[in-house]
Order: sequence, then C-alpha cells, then structure tokens
Amino acid sequence: MRLKEKVAVVTGAGRGLGRTIAGHFVQEGATVVIAEQDADSGQRVQAELQSAGAAAFFVKTDVSSRPDVELLVDETVRRCGRIDVLVNNAAVLGENGHFLEISQAVWDHVVGVNQTAVFICSQLVGRVMAKAGSGNIINISSINAAVPLPRCAAYVTAKSAVESLTRIAANELAPYNIRVNTIAPGPIENRPPHLELPRSTEDTLLGRNGLPHEIAAAAVFLASEESSFITGQRIAVDGGMLVNGYRIYGLEPPAKPALPAAHQEEPPPLGVEN
Repeated sequence: MRLKEKVAVVTGAGRGLGRTIAGHFVQEGATVVIAEQDADSGQRVQAELQSAGAAAFFVKTDVSSRPDVELLVDETVRRCGRIDVLVNNAAVLGENGHFLEISQAVWDHVVGVNQTAVFICSQLVGRVMAKAGSGNIINISSINAAVPLPRCAAYVTAKSAVESLTRIAANELAPYNIRVNTIAPGPIENRPPHLELPRSTEDTLLGRNGLPHEIAAAAVFLASEESSFITGQRIAVDGGMLVNGYRIYGLEPPAKPALPAAHQEEPPPLGVEN
C-alpha cells in the first residue's frame, strides 16, 4: 500500500473527483478526512468507505470559511495526531457569464471557493505539516488555467491563480520538507465509469474524455513516495488536449499511417579499439 498510515484531508470529497480520490486513497492504506460542505453527501461517502472497512470520517466544512477550516484542522489533529496529505479539490464549476456581466457576488463566490479556499486550507494545514517536518499538498486546477474557457472569467482566473500559488508555496514550504504540486484535469466524465465508456472527442490526442479514476491515480502518485523528488509542478491529465496541434491549428488529423517496411538487420556497430 503506497499510502499506508498516511492521514489525508480531501476537500470536496462528497462527490465527483473528490469522492473518487478519497476512495483510491483508502485503498492505498490512508486514513481519509472527508471535508465537505454538503452534510448528506459527506455522510454518505463516510458510510460507504467505513462499510468497506476503510478508516474515514466526515467533517462538515465550507472551505472558503477560515473558521470552518480551523475546525477541520483541529478535529483532524485531535483524532489523528497529524496531517500528511492535503488535496485541495473543492471547486465551483459552471458558466460565470460574459465578462461585462459577471456580478460581484458571482465573482466573489467562485474565486472564494476555487482560489481563496486553496490558500486558507494550504496555510492552516501547512502550519501543522511544518511542525511535523513533512507534508504533501496537492491542488486540483484545470487545463482551463492555460486555455481560457469563454464566459468563465472567474473560474479561469481562480484556477490560474491556484497554479501560481502552487509554485510559490512549493518555494516557501520546501524548507519544511513539504511538497506542493498541481493536477490539471482535462475533459473528465462525471458519469460512473462502470455504466458507459467515456465519450469520444477530437479535442484530445487520445480521442476520448478521461475518467475520474485517472485523476485519482495521479493524486495517489503525487501523495506517495514515488514522487518524492517532484514539487512545484503542474501535471496535466488531459489526454494530450493542451498539445493537440491538429485542434489548435484547425488541421485534419491524418488517418493512422502505415508502419514503415521492416529494415534489414543492420550490422552491429564497430567496437572501439583500446
């Protein structure tokens, strides 16, 4: 188990990517704290994980509220004694409206949950990790931080800020042996993977949307010692969407090219004389 005896806080773990990440973490041996604002979904995930024999508990948390996050951190330390991993996953999605029409209320809410909450959680959990002399913070951004999504100025701005925050936090927390990285998902299916295959799309080089477990696998990797020399990085899990030159330049991708004819076996290279 790659996360055996680790204590991990996963925000927004009551549904979607957070729920999947929490599930993968407990499978790898971690104790997971489900930080979720919606009590019903948080309690449901807690029951699902505990019924499977996993160590997990729910703490009702509005991640954009500093007092709520303070209670989350205090409760986690009280029950577990430490925090090894923080996954800043909670997010508000959806269309924000045209740039000239976004209300201040919408801007404040979207930025509060997607950006300010990452700062609050990272700072308060980071203080606990700093005292322990180690830790691991994983932020979930979006490829839209690099490719702006129309009518989503607040969301795109917040996700871009998360990537900048990742880099500065990685610099300032490294002396405490705390690593900070970002996962930038591409188009990910919300449907349960056992019901349908992911939709086909020309947006990605792999020709399909991604699945939640593919983001969770990246999170497990970053949370484990397998990534012990990685910090301050953004890992795009997007099926090649950001580097899809055919889509960027409006070109028709070629049919699968025929493999070249097999070459005759070449003689081995000459040895070097002493």
